[in-house]
Amino acid sequence: MTIKQIYVILKNAMEKKNHSVKRHFITGLIVILPFFLTAYIIWFLFKMVGLFLTPAIAKIFHVLMVFSVPGFAVSFISALITLFLIWLAGVIASNFIGEKFFSFLENVLLKIPMARGIYEAISKLTDIFLSNGPGFKRVVIVEWPRKGVYSLAFITSDAVEDVRKVTSDDVVNVFLPSTPNPTTGFLVMLPRSEIIPLDMSVDDAVRLIISGGIVSPSAQAQQRNGTVGQEPGSRQQPAKNL
Repeated sequence: MTIKQIYVILKNAMEKKNHSVKRHFITGLIVILPFFLTAYIIWFLFKMVGLFLTPAIAKIFHVLMVFSVPGFAVSFISALITLFLIWLAGVIASNFIGEKFFSFLENVLLKIPMARGIYEAISKLTDIFLSNGPGFKRVVIVEWPRKGVYSLAFITSDAVEDVRKVTSDDVVNVFLPSTPNPTTGFLVMLPRSEIIPLDMSVDDAVRLIISGGIVSPSAQAQQRNGTVGQEPGSRQQPAKNL
């Protein structure tokens, strides 16, 4: 074996090793990053609330308690109070008086130019991720922006009666979200016959959109629907009960 052949073998081995290291590093980022960001956001929220609660709680303990309370205990109690206040806000907002009160606060925020844009964006995000209301009725795919190109979309409701009369067709409202921010997108009105339903939850679809296709939903729904291994040219027929 010549020196050149030995060099080629070593070079190929190093390239394979570098590729493996890179692949494992990217996989580690995909796994760890969501946990890290979630923990960081929760920690940041508690820290912001703690800036107001912790000094007050520390003073109360200083007045009522004979002995000094450790700082970590004060922080822990502040976190518990924060959770309680969030729960209490939900209880208050669930009754008539609380609903009117929060509606008044919302109207005040919407009248402030800078605060309006921030509030509306956050409100839309929380509605998508946390609301159990009707929201998006079903996940579908449509041929958009041209024939042969499929886009993920959500059925929101039936089109208004005027549109159905003008088009003389069974038209529905379809929201096509953008990536990575699903709160923006396009509202299109399509005939029901041009919509292909998917056996996918709204949560899975939102994750797929935000991640740009990296985080894919599990294949269990596809296995139940018998679409695993389906030929690329075959299409599922639109459901009649959309």
